[in-house]
Amino acid sequence: MAHMRALRAPHCSFSVRQSCYRLIVKYLAVLVLAVFVPLGCRGSDDGWTLVRSPHFHVYSQLGEHDGRSIGLTLEQLRAFFLTSGALGAHAALENDRAVRVLQFATTSAYASFRPRASADAFFLGSEAVNYIVLAPSGPNRPRTLAHEYAHLVLHSACIHVPPWFAEGIAEVFSSLDITARESLLGGDLPARSQVLRNHALIPLDKLLTMAEDDPLRSRRDDAGIFYAESWELTHMLLFSPQYSPKAGALWAAFNSGAIDGPALASIYGRSIETIESDLRAWIDAPKSAMPLPGIPVQDYPLHASSVNQADSDSVLAALVLASGDLDRAQAVYRTLQTERTSDPAVPATLGSIALRKHDEVKAILEWKRAFDLGVTDPVLCYQYANLLQNAHAPDDQIAAALRRAIELKPGYDDARFRLALLENSRENYGAALDQLRAMRSVPRVRAYTYWLTIASALLETDQRPQAKAAAEKAIAFAATPDQRDAAALLELDTETDMTVQFARDSKGNLQMVTSRKPHGEKGWNPFIELGDQIRTVTGPIRKVECTAGAITGFEIGDTTAPVRVSLPDPSHLLIEGGKAEFYCGAEDGRRVTIQYAAKPVQDGIQGTLRGMHFESAASH
Repeated sequence: MAHMRALRAPHCSFSVRQSCYRLIVKYLAVLVLAVFVPLGCRGSDDGWTLVRSPHFHVYSQLGEHDGRSIGLTLEQLRAFFLTSGALGAHAALENDRAVRVLQFATTSAYASFRPRASADAFFLGSEAVNYIVLAPSGPNRPRTLAHEYAHLVLHSACIHVPPWFAEGIAEVFSSLDITARESLLGGDLPARSQVLRNHALIPLDKLLTMAEDDPLRSRRDDAGIFYAESWELTHMLLFSPQYSPKAGALWAAFNSGAIDGPALASIYGRSIETIESDLRAWIDAPKSAMPLPGIPVQDYPLHASSVNQADSDSVLAALVLASGDLDRAQAVYRTLQTERTSDPAVPATLGSIALRKHDEVKAILEWKRAFDLGVTDPVLCYQYANLLQNAHAPDDQIAAALRRAIELKPGYDDARFRLALLENSRENYGAALDQLRAMRSVPRVRAYTYWLTIASALLETDQRPQAKAAAEKAIAFAATPDQRDAAALLELDTETDMTVQFARDSKGNLQMVTSRKPHGEKGWNPFIELGDQIRTVTGPIRKVECTAGAITGFEIGDTTAPVRVSLPDPSHLLIEGGKAEFYCGAEDGRRVTIQYAAKPVQDGIQGTLRGMHFESAASH
């Protein structure tokens, strides 16, 4: 028996339970139930039969009857969690994906997949599928299933414990005896106890720190001692009156990391030598099973079918990949590729292997083949789009991959968000808004970018009030001063337009600078300088003042209160509504509205002319 760790363990926490009974039932309860089923089709050493139950896909080389027996037993195991409430916070047990179980007919066939020579069965957790893999069935297969299912529960509940405890607790549950009225857990395993009576124990300091791949576990005799001693130690810590009250502290210590000899001694307030002495005594002590609730037999729908060679090859190839042997998996899938040229799953997997080997170029090439063949995995399409974007591929290719992901999974918010950002950058603002509005939820971590992008797209489509409201939400979600400034600037854009204006530098030199004006405002005069105190006068042009033939000012207004303004530079005057034709010294008579920068009166000049608008005859 063996347990192979998941390739990438999810992040989660485990709540400590002080009660040993509740702790075991809630997180690790398993069930062994022999079920008689009618004899179905017989398998062969080479052929596979698939039996599907609601939560398990059993591939057996021993035929339909065997597959049904395994499927029903495992469904009963899972039912125990449901009826006892043991799923609790871990209601997503098995990640809502069917567990794949493989039962080999021959030791030679099984041997090429086992993690070590001493393993007669093993559990393997991976991102895509969880596996229970079994060597040829023996008289103790119910115990074996219970043992491996315990590993499955540990993995699914994100409970991380050292190898000795993982195997020890799995062995504890392999003793579970279930009836409809009562279940018994923690009884004796005579064969395990006998091993320890006939062999020297592994020193506790070594057992506690032994790694998953320790060479000792590969040698069958030594592995037998490891399993037996792990079981005895775990059993003592959980069931002995002297040790079981500290079960909660033990679990808390597991959450903090590995436990060595001194740490274990500290938990129990006993020296490691005393604990080892107590363990030797526990080996010969009678072991009474703990009573647990029973569970009735249920009728589960099972569907059996034969498996063709191509599909069985794919299943075995996927097992190799899940084990982490990338080179071997790549070779297997290369062979499959020559046989299944139109199957998108093969290049899809080869692309995943290439990516795990950090070869993004090969990953893109393989995933493109899968995409062109019509791959239907939305997550792969999304990952493909990410790779394309990292490789600076054309936007159309990236968008196509994201659209495929959304078509396959309309609720794929990550894909919609990425596509919205892409469309916004391509100035397809309507398409960007469609994707953003179709998202089901917006987590806080992306709320700022979400609302900023909506504000930008609304502004570009001239939906300014809505854009202003979106920009205000972006400001509310800003996490840094820079983010807040960017959102505030966008909010300003919803109410103003960029323009230019003259201003003077520190030396008094005139220069043109960017400025803003209220959105839609007409009559903006760029020659009005920053700091000007602008006044407006309407009246006839009474006099055009000139010096050396050049216009230098005007007198505007009625005879009762004319205004004299200077014109230092005729090129810095905005003239609208009429012709800029004037005669020096003459009374022009045309009626105008002028803008001038008021200044202290000097030589009768009241300010500098900035703008002149000729009034139409109808306005007189």
